[in-house]
Amino acid sequence: MKEINTKTKKKFSILFLVPIFFIFFYTVGQFIPVYFIDSNLRMRFYIFIFILLVVSVIWTIFKIVYNPKEGNIVKASVASLLIGFISFFIFGFWTIILFLGVWAEAATYFVKKSNPQVKIISRYVNEGAFGGGTEPGDYHMVVHRPFLFLFKIETSVDTISIDKNEWIKSN
Repeated sequence: MKEINTKTKKKFSILFLVPIFFIFFYTVGQFIPVYFIDSNLRMRFYIFIFILLVVSVIWTIFKIVYNPKEGNIVKASVASLLIGFISFFIFGFWTIILFLGVWAEAATYFVKKSNPQVKIISRYVNEGAFGGGTEPGDYHMVVHRPFLFLFKIETSVDTISIDKNEWIKSN
């Protein structure tokens, strides 16, 4: 098989790695607990990344298999569409599972005096018909901080150790 030039390799590698990066760091990775504030925006973002991922898989496989000297456009098209179809199902089912399990706010316990947007809330994983929020162990106490205008950062907190002078108890 003919070697693809370096510029093309970099272009397709970046096209393929960008969706993987976003999916990993906003879902599975979660090293920094950053979440979308708006669930509709979250869904649009993941659908866009999902479509970009499938298209990049199809395009990358086509460019790897296609050789203009052999004229194997049918073979390259079939291979890329087949692998794209497989990736659609693999990543599609994974994406549906991610949409089913989202963090939902149960109650607000404290609000910070200096910044009312910073709250201590109770949250649980809302799994729709599959449950979530039914057992006491499902709930987690977190500090909810807005980050930019699209995201929020939530970190675990122990309400016993907080300074009660900085927080107002919510109803």
